[in-house]
Amino acid sequence: MKQLLVSGGLQDGELLPSRRETAARLEINPNTVQKAYKQLEDEGILSTDSGGSRVSCPEDTRLRLREEWVREIGAEFARSLQDLGFSFKDAVGLLSELWEGS
Repeated sequence: MKQLLVSGGLQDGELLPSRRETAARLEINPNTVQKAYKQLEDEGILSTDSGGSRVSCPEDTRLRLREEWVREIGAEFARSLQDLGFSFKDAVGLLSELWEGS
């Protein structure tokens, strides 16, 4: 869900499917969805009332989530290349090559 927020797939104020509907669509346990929705509520990204659950993610929160997500991906990429024995220079070269190819 955070990825959808960051990429623009979900907008602030958008009504989300019910927890049961989400569980059925994803073919996962409804308790898992309940925990995920609760975590998003605790993080201030989701609000729930009698009308259902809505995205509650103003622009500043969306930008913060984007930065966190990018840093997480970047750190994982860097660790993986380090584990494979890449030098910083080789890693930058690979990233440049991948960037140009996409």
